[in-house]
Amino acid sequence: MFRYLAVLAVLLPSAAANFGGCCGMSLPPPPCPPPVCAPVLPPPPCPPPPICPPQFCPPPPPCPPPPPPPPPPMCPPPPPVFSPCQSYAPAPVFAQYAVQPANDCCCRCGSPCHYRARHRTHGSKIFSAASIEAEAEEDPTCNSRKLKAVIEDNITEDPTISKRAIQKAAEEKLFGKFNVICAKGDFSYVAYTETYCQYSNDDVTCYAFRPM
Repeated sequence: MFRYLAVLAVLLPSAAANFGGCCGMSLPPPPCPPPVCAPVLPPPPCPPPPICPPQFCPPPPPCPPPPPPPPPPMCPPPPPVFSPCQSYAPAPVFAQYAVQPANDCCCRCGSPCHYRARHRTHGSKIFSAASIEAEAEEDPTCNSRKLKAVIEDNITEDPTISKRAIQKAAEEKLFGKFNVICAKGDFSYVAYTETYCQYSNDDVTCYAFRPM
């Protein structure tokens, strides 16, 4: 009996502390403390504006120097002074005329061929008898043996092939430009030239000349 009473005496104070000691009700827990917020920091200060360097305008370019003044006008030469003793007149100067050599001929026609050679007159000089005889002795159909040999070696029955072959051979062997005409029928021509030749075979006639 005493043992039970001793246990109760020990347990009663702890029970009264846990259950409030009144009607078996416990005390409410204490309220939570209010939250404490950290103080708001002020915004950082703005950086200072950049300092622009001063601008310096370059000086204007110097003006170009004025152009030099024009040269003074040239004085005309003084007129010639004639001596009172000078009574003769200067000798007249006669123009020199050159007659272009021309070969006038035709192929298989009745008109005779002509060749007019080059002659020059100096002042009042006239044609001499030797120059007239040389013109008469000039062959009006061919005056170059080398050109005649070229035509004989290259003339064929085809006028087109003949003219090209003759022109090529003449320019290679005689070292110059030559014009060539070949045909099977009649043809007439006038050429300003000093070197010419006309040659015919049974079918084709060719005329070659060096132009002036």
